[in-house]
Amino acid sequence: MHRAATPLALWAVLALAACAGETADAEATDAAAPGTDAADRGPGEPPVNPLLPRVDNTTCRLPPAPALGALEVEEVFPDVDLDRPLWLGAAPGDRHLYVVEQAGRIRRFDPENPSEVSTFLDLSVSRQGNEEGLLGLAFHPGYAENGRFFVYYSAAGPRRSVISEIHRSEADAGVADRATERILLEIPQPFGNHNGGDLRFGPDGYLYIALGDGGSGGDPQNHAQRPETILGSLLRIDVDQGDPVCRTPYGIPADNPFAEGRCGMDQPTRGRPEVYAWGLRNVWRMAFDPGTGELWAADVGQDEIEEIDLIVRGGNYGWRAIEGDRCYEAGCDPAGFIAPIHTYGHDEGESITGGFVYRGARLPELFGAYLFADYASGRIWALRRGDAGAPADVTLLADTDHRISSFGEDADGELYVVAFTAGQSILRLRRRGGVPDPEPIPPTLSATGCYADTATATLAPGVIPFRPAAPFWSDGAEKRRFFALPAGAAMTWRPDDAFEFPEGSVTVKEFRLPDAAGQPRLFETRLFVKDADRWSGYSYRWRADGTDADLVAGALQEDLATPAGLQPWLYPSRSQCDACHTREAGYALGLSSRQLNGPLDYGAGPQNQLAALAEAGYLAGLPGPPAELPAFVAPTDPDAPIEARARAWLHTNCAGCHRPDSRVDADLDLRADIPLAEMKICDVEPRHPDPADPEAPLLAPGDAAGSVLFQRLRVRGERQMPPLGTFAVDLRGRDLVGAWIQQLEGCP
Repeated sequence: MHRAATPLALWAVLALAACAGETADAEATDAAAPGTDAADRGPGEPPVNPLLPRVDNTTCRLPPAPALGALEVEEVFPDVDLDRPLWLGAAPGDRHLYVVEQAGRIRRFDPENPSEVSTFLDLSVSRQGNEEGLLGLAFHPGYAENGRFFVYYSAAGPRRSVISEIHRSEADAGVADRATERILLEIPQPFGNHNGGDLRFGPDGYLYIALGDGGSGGDPQNHAQRPETILGSLLRIDVDQGDPVCRTPYGIPADNPFAEGRCGMDQPTRGRPEVYAWGLRNVWRMAFDPGTGELWAADVGQDEIEEIDLIVRGGNYGWRAIEGDRCYEAGCDPAGFIAPIHTYGHDEGESITGGFVYRGARLPELFGAYLFADYASGRIWALRRGDAGAPADVTLLADTDHRISSFGEDADGELYVVAFTAGQSILRLRRRGGVPDPEPIPPTLSATGCYADTATATLAPGVIPFRPAAPFWSDGAEKRRFFALPAGAAMTWRPDDAFEFPEGSVTVKEFRLPDAAGQPRLFETRLFVKDADRWSGYSYRWRADGTDADLVAGALQEDLATPAGLQPWLYPSRSQCDACHTREAGYALGLSSRQLNGPLDYGAGPQNQLAALAEAGYLAGLPGPPAELPAFVAPTDPDAPIEARARAWLHTNCAGCHRPDSRVDADLDLRADIPLAEMKICDVEPRHPDPADPEAPLLAPGDAAGSVLFQRLRVRGERQMPPLGTFAVDLRGRDLVGAWIQQLEGCP
């Protein structure tokens, strides 16, 4: 599957040469707590815990995240247990709700009696790729009489998307008859992502089908601008009759853009007759406005922009020439394509989820507004179109902590929110009641109360230092880390290695780099704040005179002057903080049992952090002494086993996303406690092959250079790992992982 391995001896020489003169991120050690002094101890006396007596935090607090919209989400149907739901709706003439699970099941229940959940259909589908599976469902407008419905699913051998017609059982209206499946269309798929998959019947009675561009990144085969390939398009077909000219089991509407002369020997190769619109990257949910008949589509962006489009017949929406409203290819002309109704950048979210134009009665203030969300940030917006030439009016309704995969409507047109959240899969919007005006986030760092004196970077009493054993790579910046808990409250140990934090907890992280003269300069402090049901991140940019720092309103990139020249730096937005600090990873990444199960000199000699924090009442529930609990080794410790060092580095820098139930389009698991045989990387074909080395597996034992895992660590740009917040390769981390791969003799 891969090339011959690089000899180990040669690899060692290469690794040593690459590391020469390089330094990893530094963790500052000036962590002394107030009132401690190592000189107070007598000769031979054990170190006294400098965190005793506990000093309560009375100043470091931030208000809860402001209510960014007039609505919030609430769970409904808690008894309905679902696995990765991505479609919800009702069938004509049926008040039951139907939910599509990505693994192939369609579930059915009565919203008045949701405890009675049945399986309407169980299909065998391919789940080889994260974006593959059962992706779409559409009931025929005459379903109440004819029992016909249509599904879109992924199949393997070869990889393809299938659109089929199936009938409900004649004996039981609550069950589909699997034996009636009739395949209408099969579409070869070159990759496992960007399958699109939504199906909708339009007011004209035709079936509309959303197809992605076929996958990988950047549409390498330019499918979306070649409608003759069918990918990157939106199709329209007539499922009530076949086409004798094309000999297809479906008809071609006569006014489709490429219908004239279809399937004849002299047909121009401009486009497939099924194509209705093209230039789309990966439409993730579309909907017709029942009031106007307009077709709304949410198209997931590549690197920078998410977009909402109004789809019209024969429309070219620009991908891959443009992403959103900007050039993706150099020298493009956006004026040559249909512009989106609305776009937003990756400082607000990273993967748009399309919704519906609301025409229900429960929330009249939303009537006529198009609702959409972002899968990565959990935000939900309402959009109202502006007058001709005017931008859309977009309101943020709710800022949630859910991976929103879809929206759904019931028989009355009332809206539901569908999420990949275990135990909370179906939600709905409700008005906030009696909520006072929010307290604003402090505009300066000094106003947060986390510093006793910002001019000297002196932390306030009760703000406690900590240091992770395997710190995250931050382009060589030196970091100091602290946390503050509400008075009398404690973190609680959890068996998954994370901690449970009380509401009002704050973490503090400082970043320093040498300035042009070589002097350490504090340039950013990040705060991470625990509210009642979520965490929120805030970045403060230090002023040039070092007296205070100002809140950064959104993502900000600037060049910092260093002895080596200008160094780019990203001050992240709130949603960019959310991209790494996820529910699945435990939010506060550096504060975990494995990271803190090691020494820190608080000013009175080295202390085990878990033991010191537990004794002082900051940490509760440790199941045993630290010596009996798992611990990370420092990746820079030359005396530690190379596998333990490399796995700790991968856990910190990669496993926040690369773990089960995460939002990324990959199935590998890079957590440190997962055996190699269960990581799904050894001789495994990647979902996104490297264009320069398409045959390379994720990990090729004994061949670091031939492993995609290693290749992603040594580049910066579109394919870099980690993907966010770093502009420089961690040479030591890269070569540590490379050396670990090189010494592997085979897959378990």
